[in-house]
Amino acid sequence: MDTDATADQAANALRDQLDQLLVTARRVAESLDLETVLSAIVDDATTLLGADSGDILLWDRDRGVLRVVAVANFPPGMLGFEMPFGEGVSSRAIIDQQAIEVGDYATYEHRVRALDRYTFGSVLCAPLLFRGHAIGAINVHARGRRLHFPAGSTDLLAAFAGHAAIAIDHARRYENEVKLGRDLADTNRALTRLLTVQRRLAEHVLLDEGPGGIAAVLADDLGRAVVIQDHLRRPIAGAAPGGGDGWRQLLGESAREASGSPREPFTVSVRIGREVAGHLLLSSDDDLGPIDRALVDAATTGVALAFAKVHAALEVEERLRGEAVADLLSGTYPNEDAIAARAARLGYDLHEPRDLVVIDVAGDVRTAPATGPHEHQRQSLDVTRERLAIRAPRSLAVLHAGSIVVLAGASHPNELDLRDLAEDLQAAIAGVAGAGETTVAISGRCRRPDDHAPAYQLARDAIELMVKLGRQGAVIAVSELGPYGLLLHASSREDLEAYARRTLRPLIEHDRRHGTELLATLRAFLEEDRGRRRTAARCFVHVNTVVYRVRRIEELLGVDLGDPSVVFDVTLALRVLDLLGA
Repeated sequence: MDTDATADQAANALRDQLDQLLVTARRVAESLDLETVLSAIVDDATTLLGADSGDILLWDRDRGVLRVVAVANFPPGMLGFEMPFGEGVSSRAIIDQQAIEVGDYATYEHRVRALDRYTFGSVLCAPLLFRGHAIGAINVHARGRRLHFPAGSTDLLAAFAGHAAIAIDHARRYENEVKLGRDLADTNRALTRLLTVQRRLAEHVLLDEGPGGIAAVLADDLGRAVVIQDHLRRPIAGAAPGGGDGWRQLLGESAREASGSPREPFTVSVRIGREVAGHLLLSSDDDLGPIDRALVDAATTGVALAFAKVHAALEVEERLRGEAVADLLSGTYPNEDAIAARAARLGYDLHEPRDLVVIDVAGDVRTAPATGPHEHQRQSLDVTRERLAIRAPRSLAVLHAGSIVVLAGASHPNELDLRDLAEDLQAAIAGVAGAGETTVAISGRCRRPDDHAPAYQLARDAIELMVKLGRQGAVIAVSELGPYGLLLHASSREDLEAYARRTLRPLIEHDRRHGTELLATLRAFLEEDRGRRRTAARCFVHVNTVVYRVRRIEELLGVDLGDPSVVFDVTLALRVLDLLGA
């Protein structure tokens, strides 16, 4: 009878174990809450094995630690406890990939000393194995003097470890699927946003709302200040989230410091083909994500399209303007009304008085390339227009026959100081063409269309004369040449210089030796039409001094300044010295 009772008890215990394992298996299959499932597994294992406490640890391979993720009959503070991998019975079970029982944990050589306060007796540990790889371990502990677990406990704990490994795999799969679903949803939202913004940008381009509309769309969507600049980095549009002028903080280091944003803005070049047509600036408080970068690329393309449309319109206008000016300067137009009407369609009134200025960049206007203007000539034209916009905004500037032709206009005919304007333009162009490379000729005032062709020809002749005389880089007014220009134009520089020095050498040498001012007095005397009193006032001397100096000049030159032919010869010699810069 005693033997039968013992067998019945063993059978009942085995049945209870199987029933508990089935309950645990159903929990694993039905729940995706990893924390709940692992807590149930360690509770069931602890209860079924008659242990005092238990825990489950997971192996963090990247960090090299074991972390407690579920406990039974332990203080809550035990959750999250970490131990270096290699210490404790769990590390040995994972390395050996088999269950281990330690009879007396207090004397175990690999024990975790931080757990000595729990006075473990026997400890049974089984690794969590999934697809041949260990991912953690489950432990049950007997405290006090108890040093053994019942027979079959190792296999039973291994079964619980298998359930725990399956539960962990299910939970991780579910977590990955949830994360993948979230990522897909986020990606779909981002793509929808990208397509929406791209459509808005395309609409702004098609509706000709220009760079300003593109900047506003980008600023609102990115939540960043946006500035669009041209190729010379001049701002042409800007926008800030919600409106306002907060975008100005991107313009210059001082402005950024004043706004408390010292970081350099993101800068993207806007290209049309290989040419940089402008720049897109974005505030850089945060880095740009992939979708934001795609939006910036789309906006850059939109800005490039807008620039391309503007450039195309400008090129057409430039071509029409150039053709009209070419006809105007050559006189090849049917009549004044016809050319005036063409100019009016381009926004210029040829019936307004205009002063004609010709600017030759880097030499002879006759050497203009047949394939079009050089790059520095285009840059010089841009600089000329910039200065005219400030100095004489009613003016027109075009490239013609290798030179820059300016039709200078002002609100009032006498407002412009043409020589000052010409010298200003020359100095500005020197920044791109180099100093001494620009010759400027100021022609006469054009009051009607028919005045332009002869005025232009006179200016060209003056420039050619300056180049011929070695005075490239000068500013000359056609009126300064007078009838002498014809004679100067027909002679070589060497002949002219020899003539001038031969005619005036006695005066030049006398002034050099004695420190006198006979040459200056002669110039004033002739320019004042040989009036002695006017000459005296101009030279700030007594009239008797002028009489003495004139007599001395006639003696040194061996001439009579009362003779008109002598006056012409001497005047020509002085003019040559002036033009030669001597």
